[in-house]
Amino acid sequence: MSVLRSSCLLGRLAGSIHSQSLRIPSTQIRCVTLKVTQGQTVPEQSFEERNASAKRPLSPHLTIYAPQLTSMMSISYRVSGMALSAYAVALAGASFMTSDVAQLAHSVTELGIPTAVLFPLKFMLALPATYHIFNGIRHLAWDTGKFFTLKNVYVGGYLTLALTFISALYLAM
Repeated sequence: MSVLRSSCLLGRLAGSIHSQSLRIPSTQIRCVTLKVTQGQTVPEQSFEERNASAKRPLSPHLTIYAPQLTSMMSISYRVSGMALSAYAVALAGASFMTSDVAQLAHSVTELGIPTAVLFPLKFMLALPATYHIFNGIRHLAWDTGKFFTLKNVYVGGYLTLALTFISALYLAM
């Protein structure tokens, strides 16, 4: 602390003398005095209360944006990943009931479920898997730096959706 005080005094002394020959770069020190003041206390408010009192809109929110193919496919990609995780958990749980998954599938077919009910169920099971596969391939292509123009993004999106539905229908048959 005393070194700083002496440096400040030297700086003031060198500053009061107008001769350039006495100015040393290390003595070009500006002394600053800090004053501690009492801060204003702000009443405790939640984030929502502060935004409401400042009349800020809730943003960004899904209702203010028009749905786009890219945003909807991004959300769907995450949802299909969650569905596939649920499939894995269900399959693991089913493996505890029986040691042979083929036997489990055979017991489901023996239930005699009509085709009008079975086909939509199989389609709903196949749809997230095929969507996740084809959209994953699309993302891998993006990782190589290809197909990143706006036109290619939309063409790839529509191609992904078409391949998803065609392959899900094929798997459901």
